Amino acid sequence: MKKLNKLVILFCLALTALNCSSDDDNNTEQPQNTNVITLNNETYVVNSVFVEPSVGDNTYVSFINKTETELLDAINNGTQLDNVNIFGIRINQSPLAEQTYSFSDMSNFQFEENAQIINGELEDGDTLLDSNNSNTNLNASAGSLTLEVYTTDQIEISFQFTRNDGVIVNGTYKGDYLYYD
Repeated sequence: MKKLNKLVILFCLALTALNCSSDDDNNTEQPQNTNVITLNNETYVVNSVFVEPSVGDNTYVSFINKTETELLDAINNGTQLDNVNIFGIRINQSPLAEQTYSFSDMSNFQFEENAQIINGELEDGDTLLDSNNSNTNLNASAGSLTLEVYTTDQIEISFQFTRNDGVIVNGTYKGDYLYYD
């Protein structure tokens, strides 16, 4: 019996030694970025998401680099807010559901950087992506948005658009959001 116990212990030690390879500690895989928009190797941080239902069975979803507190203060109190990066998408459905929305389900979208909120109104910044821009290279020719989780306090959403000039714009967000009704 003692011999059997020793064999079992030696067998377990051998399995442990063989299953721990030297490359286990050299994991070079980078964690996937969440709560960002990427375009041309530029990363734009997303600090808040607003979901706003609208008349006509449309829902606006906005990805913004400012916090909810900063935005609400600028909108409600007239505080000027500079360097606003905002990606707004109008989805032709209300209420939203956990599904993938095709390019034809999004009637309007625009991504701007360095915009301002002055007296509660968004002032134009530099357009990086649009649904109807005079510079047709900035317009998208394909895209989709996937709403993976949509509860009363959490949202997990990802999107990808291809501009007419071939540039890919994609983004992800996972976290809480503000439902603005």
